[in-house]
Amino acid sequence: MRCAWLVLLFAFICRADPFDDVRLKRRAMLTGGDGLDSSLAQVQSRLAGIESSARGNWSRLQKEEGRTSLWPDLASTTSSSQITGAWSRLKSMALAWAAPGQKLYADAALLADIRSGMAWMEENRYSARVPKEYDNWWDWEIGTPLQVGDLLALLHDRLTPEEVAKYAAAIDRFDSDPRVMISTTVSTGANRVWKCMGAALRAAAIKDTAKLQLASDALTPVFAYVTEGDGFYRDGSFIQHRRHPYTGGYGTALLSQVADLLYLLHGTPWEVKDPGRENVYGWVFDSFEPLVYRGAMMDMVRGREISRSGSPDHGTGHAAAAGIFRLAQLAPDSFALRMKSLVKAWLLGDTSRDWSSGMALDEIAPLSRLLADGGVPARGEFLGSWIFAGMDRVVHLRPGWGFGIAMHSSRVFNFESINNENLHGWHTGDGMTYLYNRDLRQFSDAFWPTVDPQRLPGTTVLAGSTEAPNRTGGRLVAGGATLDGYSAVMMQLRPDGAPVEAKKSWFLLDDAVVALGADIRSAAPEQHVETIVEDRLLSGDPAFTTGADGKWACLGDAIGYYFPNGEGWKWSRGERQGAWRDINGNGSAAAITRRYHAIWFDHGAAPAGVSYAYALLPGKTGKETAAYAAAPGFEIVENSAQAQSIARAALGLRAANFWTDGGKTSAGITSDRVASAVVVENGGVLQVAVADPAQTNAGVIHLELDRGVGRVIEKDDAITVESMGPRLRLAVNVENARGRTYRIKCGE
Repeated sequence: MRCAWLVLLFAFICRADPFDDVRLKRRAMLTGGDGLDSSLAQVQSRLAGIESSARGNWSRLQKEEGRTSLWPDLASTTSSSQITGAWSRLKSMALAWAAPGQKLYADAALLADIRSGMAWMEENRYSARVPKEYDNWWDWEIGTPLQVGDLLALLHDRLTPEEVAKYAAAIDRFDSDPRVMISTTVSTGANRVWKCMGAALRAAAIKDTAKLQLASDALTPVFAYVTEGDGFYRDGSFIQHRRHPYTGGYGTALLSQVADLLYLLHGTPWEVKDPGRENVYGWVFDSFEPLVYRGAMMDMVRGREISRSGSPDHGTGHAAAAGIFRLAQLAPDSFALRMKSLVKAWLLGDTSRDWSSGMALDEIAPLSRLLADGGVPARGEFLGSWIFAGMDRVVHLRPGWGFGIAMHSSRVFNFESINNENLHGWHTGDGMTYLYNRDLRQFSDAFWPTVDPQRLPGTTVLAGSTEAPNRTGGRLVAGGATLDGYSAVMMQLRPDGAPVEAKKSWFLLDDAVVALGADIRSAAPEQHVETIVEDRLLSGDPAFTTGADGKWACLGDAIGYYFPNGEGWKWSRGERQGAWRDINGNGSAAAITRRYHAIWFDHGAAPAGVSYAYALLPGKTGKETAAYAAAPGFEIVENSAQAQSIARAALGLRAANFWTDGGKTSAGITSDRVASAVVVENGGVLQVAVADPAQTNAGVIHLELDRGVGRVIEKDDAITVESMGPRLRLAVNVENARGRTYRIKCGE
């Protein structure tokens, strides 16, 4: 009996300290831990990169007595980003010291210089004694605490207790409460999660129970769905900085950091217990899955990050994949398999990038096993149509291609430009369209510094114009209705301060995108107004074929264009030169040249009520496009200031966007309010979808069809059937609908 008691006592004494569990788990995430398989080529490549980065930073480190900075290019005492930059370089050196498998592992001289550099930074740049922040609060409260927190995890056992205490005190000086930022502002979204991570790493290093619990508890508001401001919306939207669509920027950072924190705290006394954490799994499928095309995060939700040369769309997509894979290790089986399946599909489908690039060291081996595991199938091609009404974005995915629309309204900002970034994002929210196909490098091969920022696909603009950033538009309408993978989308364009407006519609079909514009007006007497059909980055010199009657064109036997009205459009092909510095103050000034093919309509100066019509035909060859133009797959029923509508007989589809209140009939659909509607009828079943894209209707949309039905099969509660015959009449209560699509299915 005594022996058994001694064994239990010994086990208790030797049990790992839970603070050490958190710290050592973080160290393993950074260095690969016990599961690091150095035989894998991807691991070898990553270790070589870690060593190279560390050697470069070490070689440039100023070591002389009396130094005034650690690196000559980080000598400023007014730029806060240089504080984060210096700590980041020290972390890169510490990672090389701590990661086995490369030549700097456990190098004593390297460790000595890292410790000396950390001491200098604490003495001269970032400490508990600094009286106040300067420049950008983010570096003080998030950027630097994250770097210092990781340094404490990597070097903890080689630092004295006094060293650990003073670095922890520096973090606490600027991140004492993750619920607060900039002294008195409530932190939200990704900022909240970043601050929680910094606080957690500090607390683990000095064994601060209260602060580690605070870091865990402070995540609670992040899990809740929001109806305004920063956070995730139930329709899949994500907003940061009050009104900016940011799923692929702050949203991806939030997802990744939440995954890391949940993983770090799992199995500890501070494990996140809030039931709202289950919402994270929903974000994966509702907010991220539609927006990643073959490993690339769509640029229309990446905000100002599109102007960063080191942050391409595929890199962000892989970062989202890494976060989702981390979550899969904690998720219930029903979610975990789906997560692994979509991650596998993204990484295998992305032939433009090494799948391991940017992945955490501890995830490379497990991901390698996943990709080789025949028991976990890669998800098939993801198809569907999504209206993200909370952020004025639309995604349409069909076999072999994907399409995105970026709008703005009186609810959502046009584009973000702060911190000297995204300097030419002027028209990216003016109805810009993105066509994704087998050309996986279309938006990542220096597209943003070389494309004409005043001629972006899908937009209607004053030629040569610019716009101020962070502005809402002068009109409410941006959104649409979706039904069975088809969508009707509408945007009333009126940029803040710009004397141009237009009513723009997109009808998203199985093999085409139909774009209509009407009531295009401008008060600028000498500036032409243009609608840009295409401005495509070219790989090589693909042929451009056109029909003699001007009704069709085809680019490289890969994209067809159909012009119902025949001639009236223009095109050009040529080289454009730019530099990352043009669009981001921190970018390289090196000149880059790329070749583009542009197609556009010139509406002339001061147009008064003009229109346009065209269709994109992704994947069609010249021969197929010519055949389509001879027998179009759709009919334009109306393209006016009151309504825009089409019909596609082969699908039994009609779709209409109504621009006025008071009653209007188009394509056999009548609406008494501004609305978007899609009707599909086949096999004796009639389906109707309707939405309020203005999101201001506090009452009912009355919708009437030109035919009756025999029975209601199913419907959303917001729909009341007022009559089933001889004409189907519906009353759709859209109060607080926030742009949601309501649906009804009827039988004969």
